[in-house]
This record gives sequence, C-alpha cells and structure tokens, in this order.
Amino acid sequence: MQGLIDQQLVNRLTPEIISLQSQSRDPITIYIDSPGGLVAHMQALLNLLTASNQDFAAPCHLITVVTTQAASAAADLLSSGDYALAFPESTILYHGLRWHGDVQLTAESTSLLAHHLRANNDTYAMELARKTEFRFMFRFIYCRNQFNEVRLKYQEKKMTDLDCFLSLISEQLSESANELLQNARQRHGRYTSLLQSVLHVMKKSDEKSDNKTTPQVEAIQLKAIIDFEVKSNRKNKDWTFETEGIQQLTDDFFLLNEYLRTSRSRRFQNLCVRWSDFLLTDQEQVEIAELPEADRPKKMVEKARPVLRPVWSFFVAFCHALQEGENDLTARDAFWLGLIDEVIGEEGLPSYRMISEYKPDEQKQGIENKADAASAGA
Repeated sequence: MQGLIDQQLVNRLTPEIISLQSQSRDPITIYIDSPGGLVAHMQALLNLLTASNQDFAAPCHLITVVTTQAASAAADLLSSGDYALAFPESTILYHGLRWHGDVQLTAESTSLLAHHLRANNDTYAMELARKTEFRFMFRFIYCRNQFNEVRLKYQEKKMTDLDCFLSLISEQLSESANELLQNARQRHGRYTSLLQSVLHVMKKSDEKSDNKTTPQVEAIQLKAIIDFEVKSNRKNKDWTFETEGIQQLTDDFFLLNEYLRTSRSRRFQNLCVRWSDFLLTDQEQVEIAELPEADRPKKMVEKARPVLRPVWSFFVAFCHALQEGENDLTARDAFWLGLIDEVIGEEGLPSYRMISEYKPDEQKQGIENKADAASAGA
C-alpha cells in the first residue's frame, strides 16, 4: 500500500484483496508506505480486509508492516493489524481528524464542525484503545519484574505500578514521544479526578435508592460533572459554560459513560482473566485453584481488575492525547507505547511473538543430555 489513501488506491487494491481471500484464509500481510489520506478510504480497505466469506469463515488475520512511513489514516491501519511491525528507520505519525473542503463557513457551521471533529476524535481514540490495548498491557506485564528496582531508585516518592511502568518506558522514548507521554499523564490525572468525583456522587445516590431510570442516572452524572468543572475552573475568571465549558461538559459525559461501559465489559474481564497468572500472588492462585471451576474467572477478575484498571485508563488517556497535535514517532517509540508489536531486526525488545514461539534449543539440550549420561557412566 503505497502513496495517498484515496479512492484510486481503494480501486487498485480491492481486486487484489479479494483474490488473496478467495485463495485461502491464511494471514494477509500489508506493507505500508503512505502519508495517509481520508479515513473513509482507509476504513473501506480495512472493512474489506476483515471481511468473512459466503461460507462464514473467520476473517483473515492481518499482519501490517510500515516500511518507511505510516501517517494519519495509514497509522490507524498499521495499528489495526492483528500483528503490527515496523522497519527500524520508519516513522509513524498520529494526529486528530482534519477537515478538507472549500465550502464557506458560518459561525453556526464552524461550531457544528468543531463539535463533529471533537466527537469523532474521541470515537477514534476509543477504537484505537480497543485495537491496541493488548499490546500496552503486554508491555506492562513484561516490565513488572523491574518495578521494585524503580521504587528503590525513587525511594522518596510513593510509586504506584503505573508510575513505575511509565518511568521505565519513558527511558526508552525519544524527546517528542516523552512530551506526548507527559500530555497523556496530565490528561489521565484529570480523568482520574473526574471519575473519582462522579463515582463518589453516584455511589451515595445508589445508597439512597437503586430504582432509578436511565435519565435519572444521567441527570446525577451531569450534576456531578458540572460541580467538578466549576470546582476545577474556579481560579479561571474567563471560564464559563457559555464558552468552552458546555463542550467540556459534553466531552466529560461521553468519556464517563464510555469508561463505565468498557470497564464493566466482557472484553475488559477477559483481559483480567488472561493476565491473572502474572498478576496474582502464589497464595491467591492457590485460593482460586481450590474454587469450583465455574467460579474461578469471577475471582480472577476481582483480583486483577484493581491492578489493570489504572493501566487501561491511562492507555485510554494516551489514545486521546494522540488525537491532539502532530505526534511523530519512531519505530521504537511506537513499540514501547504499545502501538505496534515488533521492530524488525531490533534485539532486546520483548515481542510477544518471540516469547510465544520460544522453544529450548533441542540440539543443545541433546548435547547436554549426552554429557550428563557420559558423566553418570564414568
């Protein structure tokens, strides 16, 4: 996939994709060198690549590879792969949606356009989080055995697991990627304060009565968000709901509901179960093993959720931060930030593929066995 992602590219690649899918359901590898293009055209290609067939076969797995450049919509396509790779010198650029057109704008249409772009940026941020959360969680799990070293290094600070993880990956990032990470941390701090404030109000409301209609619950959420925004902006004399406040209120409302929906979803529960072996203590694993098999997943989620939820919520904040400004990343940046799985030819980077494919050297093992046998015979 080379050049601009436009209708011409869609027309050229469509018959090739259909041909590959008709030959077999083996993985399809997409090599990318593109400055991006319209999201609609990228989505058309992605929909085609992930399509089933008339026999209801599972979609072909996608291996995406950036050879030189994957920018804008091409970066989204790269991260959408089931396994995403990058050549060492390639670059990956993320930014929010752009508007292309020559229509004269009015105050009303400008306001609607700004709302549309902001809402779609939030939507794409959540989609990116869903596509790539496994990669980020894998980085976190891999780095956990180094957290004690980080805490010893910063003894004067109270370091959470998330703090330790971000400290470790920041050492691997370029200067521009670290600026992005810092923006994400600031955004996450605000998200955390908002969620804690609103959830506290909702908990108190639930204690009084749990027979509320959806509009009543939403009214409680909106009131709590309004109180949070007023308190957060009390020192800003120019801030009002008439200006940026009403838009922030809308963003907060949809963010809150997306967070609540996802944190309670089957997908997040599956993440907890998948990584529970790496998160639970030996004693907790023994206790879970003693439970009836049907009760084990629920207990795994209960134990793993408090560990993974802060990491997941930070990653959501990071995906939102990617939609602001121009975020030009190196291949190593994209790897450590969980946007790709592997940098081709780079040693020392913990890829999931290498770990899952690892097997002891059978030849070496055979020599050692013969040596042991010879020693025993002597």
